[in-house]
Amino acid sequence: MGIGLKKFFDNKVMQFYKENYNILRTPDFNDESRFLNSLNNKIYLGNSKYKICRFCGKNNEQTKFSKIAHVFPESIGNHILFSNYECDLCNQFFGDTIENDYAKFFLLYHSILGVNGKKGIPCFKYKVPCNHRVDNCAKNCVEFDFSVNQPMIRVCENVSTSEINLTQNKLEIKSKIGNYSPIGVYKALVKMALTVMPIEKLGFFNKTINWLLEKEHRPIRENCKLIVRYKFIPGFNVNCSPFYFLYKRKNTVFDKPYLLFHLTYSCFSLLIEVPRDNDNFFSLEFEKVPFPEIPFYSNDESKWNLTDDRHKIQYHTLVLNFKELLEV
Repeated sequence: MGIGLKKFFDNKVMQFYKENYNILRTPDFNDESRFLNSLNNKIYLGNSKYKICRFCGKNNEQTKFSKIAHVFPESIGNHILFSNYECDLCNQFFGDTIENDYAKFFLLYHSILGVNGKKGIPCFKYKVPCNHRVDNCAKNCVEFDFSVNQPMIRVCENVSTSEINLTQNKLEIKSKIGNYSPIGVYKALVKMALTVMPIEKLGFFNKTINWLLEKEHRPIRENCKLIVRYKFIPGFNVNCSPFYFLYKRKNTVFDKPYLLFHLTYSCFSLLIEVPRDNDNFFSLEFEKVPFPEIPFYSNDESKWNLTDDRHKIQYHTLVLNFKELLEV
């Protein structure tokens, strides 16, 4: 498997989406560099003078719009795309609930892979138990330094193998996710999709918006699975600027999922189906449609089932390969 930008794409996959979907994509995005053209300029979606929150429906005479509303969370590296149609109350609600669930779920990956979040690229220090403590043992048994061109990983020789497994050219890290809601994570992705939804299509998702605003997490419909399909892109923060595609089914097509949201950032490419009001259940075809092409080499597709409405404590595992092991 290669690393970095791909030179060739699967024409069958490209043709599938061309025949079945209309595509809305990130504004001002450069296909060749994989960056937004306006890296130094903020892009605001929506009317800057007369603001209406697309989640609660209140305008700027009924509620405040003083906070900066990110189209996608800043924690995934979004410092450019903003919206004028998310009020302060909804912004605070989402930040305290579903976006917090999302941040907890991806904490290990965001930290170790060097996602440029609110406080920049972190020099990440990962504290895990040592088998024994000695005076010269580092306080942080595993430390990741992204402040240099070549990421450095420092591992204490006494580190516990229950959470860290170090072999000749491989480092495997197992970390507790924390107390999070799986449905909250899925809701966060749906919220991102609805934030970039064209206003003329938003009327098909009123029940979905109400579902996002519910404090208690539950499946939006009975007997439906909330599946996130994803591909992992090898490397450290390979794609710095998040970009997305909304795939809206063509009016002449009836046997495919109505709306797909495809988000790529850092080392992840994520695909979900966005629930529509008049759909009795999610399309059984979602897991059958081909994963959209991305311009990077990636691992085989995997998936998370986030249907459970209970808060969970689980583990994520990340495997890092490196060229050489040095004793310091």
